[in-house]
Amino acid sequence: MSRKYVPHVADAAAPVGSALVMAAAWAFVNGVLPVDLVQPSKALAESVEEQSRQIMRNLDSLLAAQGLARTQVVAVTVHLRQMNRFGARFEKVYAGFFEAEKAPTRSLVGVTELPREALVAMDFVVHAG
Repeated sequence: MSRKYVPHVADAAAPVGSALVMAAAWAFVNGVLPVDLVQPSKALAESVEEQSRQIMRNLDSLLAAQGLARTQVVAVTVHLRQMNRFGARFEKVYAGFFEAEKAPTRSLVGVTELPREALVAMDFVVHAG
């Protein structure tokens, strides 16, 4: 099976392995942070809502560069700091990211720390075939 590795953040603070990997009919996008991909050194937004929106803008950009779209996402893993504080706010904004009847499966994981003190980070599995 051939693989294609596409790094997606030129930011020293990004986790090692942050990338989109194409393998057969699948794309795996890990370590998507709320970093402005055009200006990676720009400060992160302060709200979990805006950080989540930035992640989805990043995802859309990364997928479009490979001829893919958000509608092809089949699984999402969300890493969320302070779930008790940000969980409900995140859920409200996340609900608008995917069509309800075509929503991917999702896992929500509470974490104590993320790179650049982000409030949220996400991983995606995309059906590319």
